[in-house]
Amino acid sequence: WERLVAQDRNPSIARPLLVSRFLPRPSLLAMWFGISASIVAHLLMLAQVSASAVVPAKSEDLCKAAPPSAASGLAAEAASLEAGEAVGRRGGGLSMLQLAASIQESMQLRRVPSARSRRSPGGAPISPARNFKGVSMLCLQLPISEAFRKEAANGVAFGLGQDPRPLELDASGFAEVRIADFPDAQLGWTGTVGASDTENVPHRLLSVRLPILRGGEKMYQTVFALSDDDVAVLIYRMSSGIPAKLANISFPAMASFPEGLGMNASRRGLNLFQAQNIRDVGEADLTSVEALFSYPEMNFGTEVSNLLPLNSTKYDLVFKQLTTKATITNARKVDVELSIVDGSWDGFSWMLADSKPVNAWWVQADLEVTTTLVSEKRPTLGINPFSESILYDRMLGEVLTEKEKPPKVKFAYTHGDVIWFTTKIDKQKVTPYLAPGLTLRSDEAVVWHVRWQPADVLNMWGMRDSQHDYLDLEYNELWVTMPVTYRGRNFTYPILMLLDEDVGQMAGQDLAGCPKKLANLTYTFSPQPGQGSEVFLNVNRHGRHVLNVTGKMSGITHKPIVGVNDNYDPAGQLLWVISHQFPWDPAVDRPKYFFARGVQQTKEQRGLENLRVSYGAGAPEPLAEWFVGDPIEGGYIRMNQDFLPSLDTPFDWLFEEVDPDEFVEWWKVAFPVLYM
Repeated sequence: WERLVAQDRNPSIARPLLVSRFLPRPSLLAMWFGISASIVAHLLMLAQVSASAVVPAKSEDLCKAAPPSAASGLAAEAASLEAGEAVGRRGGGLSMLQLAASIQESMQLRRVPSARSRRSPGGAPISPARNFKGVSMLCLQLPISEAFRKEAANGVAFGLGQDPRPLELDASGFAEVRIADFPDAQLGWTGTVGASDTENVPHRLLSVRLPILRGGEKMYQTVFALSDDDVAVLIYRMSSGIPAKLANISFPAMASFPEGLGMNASRRGLNLFQAQNIRDVGEADLTSVEALFSYPEMNFGTEVSNLLPLNSTKYDLVFKQLTTKATITNARKVDVELSIVDGSWDGFSWMLADSKPVNAWWVQADLEVTTTLVSEKRPTLGINPFSESILYDRMLGEVLTEKEKPPKVKFAYTHGDVIWFTTKIDKQKVTPYLAPGLTLRSDEAVVWHVRWQPADVLNMWGMRDSQHDYLDLEYNELWVTMPVTYRGRNFTYPILMLLDEDVGQMAGQDLAGCPKKLANLTYTFSPQPGQGSEVFLNVNRHGRHVLNVTGKMSGITHKPIVGVNDNYDPAGQLLWVISHQFPWDPAVDRPKYFFARGVQQTKEQRGLENLRVSYGAGAPEPLAEWFVGDPIEGGYIRMNQDFLPSLDTPFDWLFEEVDPDEFVEWWKVAFPVLYM
């Protein structure tokens, strides 16, 4: 089927073979026919698309991420939204992960965790307590809107869409909005966890917490968050279940009270939150302030694998429970003027009845936050535990490109200008960074870079909206992939990915476990891609040199590249681990394997000569340690791309948990590559 698609031939003739191969039981025929017919209908349209002319990527159009730091986020480089057609919040459709789960569910796979997956970890997990010194914050209590109360009443607000509902909105409580400065946050490590120095990650954080009840016990859940440091964003999402997104946050740079000053949080050209003219109105009641930190926080997490029903996996849902011990050094009651605005895809004002605080405090404190894991049984049925609006707020952002896909192209990723090269691997240096259970199957890696123009990452095969783009993103992305073997089968394992689009980053992390980090990427062709065109690629992150590539495009080639645009070699199937959570308790929560197949439509392919490559050697991107010598060969590809669940991998491998012992040790070594 995939071969026929790649050759622009009618794939419908492959349907009977597909069904007979994977559906030995007639009772499953209807399910498979429905899925196959839906996808094939879109692929039939694809097969009719003729090769289009190459559109050059102009250097002035390239989207660069700002250096992620406490003072500057991705939004600093984003221009204000151009006037144009508004993007509505459209719904429906399946993600690749949900499609895989539905296949597995329909095949009635009821896995019982093996003895291996039940073993307690031998390696000692990290300390669950983290300390934040000298925190300053504005704490606000606001009334909850009827719109959010309705979402909560429908069971689609807090992560468990079932009856009876373990988590319910505390109707008597208020929403809490906090905007805080963390000058001393020892969240990072310079190398292997426990064997290297901790690293301070100063940052600001805006969070929206809603009151909930769990068995009558009062708690909170963070349902929206922004931070101005991308390392903090990743760590909050993966360690605490806080759905942080990258933003610009201004905060008064002073130790004393910010009389008459203000604060601001903006993201992707949209001013989401403003607090102005802060005024001291007297000493705060200490009991009231201490109550702000006295209730635990029960966070759902951000990985979409948590949305799967019990029919797809026997593993429990895992919540991150945060308890905070606050040593308050200063507390004042304040008046403040607020402006809270929503965009097409972003914002939290819809959760609030109005923007006039019921209570407001200025608080300075030292915080000790301890994380524990809480398990809940999954819903038996595939009930979505979040509404579309809440999912948007956890992952998406405003559209920053005017480029749109041609209406008949149903691939999610379009007009990709790709350069690739192969290089020798230092197996001894790479092996510790491989996910548990993986071994290298050869000594050659494939490194490739693409600029999508654009990508519609949440509209796989046009199944969300077959007539329009869903969420256009235009960005650069670097793939560093390793040839691996897992349980005797060959796969391609993306060990590191860097890109300059944070919505693409969060979608990849949450939906498939892609190890994505933000970076500055400069990618140009001079002139437009073609015979003799000069290619330049530079990748850096947080001021660190990661990769530099130069070369010249040569003549037409036809050899498909495994892991890039080869649609039929089993070794090109992708292996991911979902997700990259902290090993607070590996016996309770650890990553799961996920397998996918990239499907490409190649429009043009050329050689790349005079290749020159240089690598960075920092612990977060140790390419100079992983790779040996000059590139072996390289090339250019113009292609469209989308993904399917792997049809060659046994379905009972899907969502299988990694070994707990190996998870702890791998995570400690891979920490800087995953987060820093």
